[in-house]
Amino acid sequence: MIRKIFAPLLVLIVANILGGTFVYYVYFPWVFDIGEKEVKDNITSDARELNFRLSILDYNHSPQTIARAEYELETKITSEKLSDLNLDKNIKDELKQNRYLVYMNGEDGPIGLVILNDNESILKLGPYDAPYFYVTVRDWLVYAFVLLLLNGSILYGLYYLNQRNLRPASYALDKVQFDGLALNRQNYAVQDLATNIPKLVEHINDLRKEHQQSLYNQRDLMHAVAHEFRGPMARLSFALDLFNDKTSDARKEKLTTDMHDALDELDALVREVLGYSRLKHGQHPLQLSEFNIKELTEDVCDKVKTIHNNKQFVIYSQPNQGSMLYADKNLIERALINLVRNAARFSISTVQINLTQYNESIDIQVEDDGPGIPPGKRKRIFEPFTRLDFSRNRDSGGAGLGLAIAKGIISRHHGKIWAEDSRVLNGALFTISMPLKQLDNAVSKDQNQESDV
Repeated sequence: MIRKIFAPLLVLIVANILGGTFVYYVYFPWVFDIGEKEVKDNITSDARELNFRLSILDYNHSPQTIARAEYELETKITSEKLSDLNLDKNIKDELKQNRYLVYMNGEDGPIGLVILNDNESILKLGPYDAPYFYVTVRDWLVYAFVLLLLNGSILYGLYYLNQRNLRPASYALDKVQFDGLALNRQNYAVQDLATNIPKLVEHINDLRKEHQQSLYNQRDLMHAVAHEFRGPMARLSFALDLFNDKTSDARKEKLTTDMHDALDELDALVREVLGYSRLKHGQHPLQLSEFNIKELTEDVCDKVKTIHNNKQFVIYSQPNQGSMLYADKNLIERALINLVRNAARFSISTVQINLTQYNESIDIQVEDDGPGIPPGKRKRIFEPFTRLDFSRNRDSGGAGLGLAIAKGIISRHHGKIWAEDSRVLNGALFTISMPLKQLDNAVSKDQNQESDV
């Protein structure tokens, strides 16, 4: 890890050293040669011009002549002795031969020399300014450009390598298919992974938690199913133990009836569990059709009245003629039967159903005037085989799958169901909120299998 961090840093340091080396050993000598040549040509021109003026005057000069030359050549001109100058013999010989020359290594800078007739007196031009010795703004700009070019090239190379190494991972995101996971794809692999990997990890963690919870639920469901099977199985075993040749015909008939009842109870329990399992795992394809929810509710109340004929059922609808619902009519009827039957079972005298339509959704409320539901159990009652303490009796409490199946049906229709206190009848209030229209779903592979719940 440390190597991966410091390797790019080391490359950038080397790039900056190379940039500085290039500027110092390549650019500066090149600029120095150009600048030195320009200054030398300028001094040569001035020395030639002064020599020409002196030759016209037969190399005689006056202060006025020197002053005029200084003004026109824009440089300082002084008279000195050749012997006072610290020049090599070769340079002195060249000066005597050519009468003027340029000396670039003067103590104060480049100078021009013009020798007079006596070969001992000279006129010195300068010293001249030597800008090629200075680091100018232009030099800094060149240095910055070189560094920018090198660093940019290296950074682009590192970026390209990262893109190439991360591209397989970015391509792998194209194959990710999770329900409820919306990836925001980007053009660059680094940005793509930085944006979507946290979402993917979070979704995987959620799936892991859901899977773990599903395992717990499955374990609890298996324990609950085993517990529910014990009762009918025990009655069957007890009846078989009593069924022998010495048993009277009346007793045999009674035992046979008890065994048939136990078997019917087991069959009903198996169908309930299978129906709940199909709803839970989405194996029950929705058979969508359009129907009037008010009319369906009235039919449900009529069916429940046959069992609870001493209870009053009241239906309120907005709009009054009812709402057209596009959903699976059989499943919605099953959910309503479970809720209305549950309300009738625990009510004292009255069950009220409220149907309220909104723009694109509908609320179905079923409330009763019974004892209500304790706040701590309002979520648990939708779990399979959950019954309230005061309804442990199977004749009044059922197998405990009715509300779980109702929740599964509403979830399949992209709706929600919850329980709370009724502020009108002071009992329990169950609310269903779901869309008025379901999207057409694809036909399931197992649609030919038995799906009656």
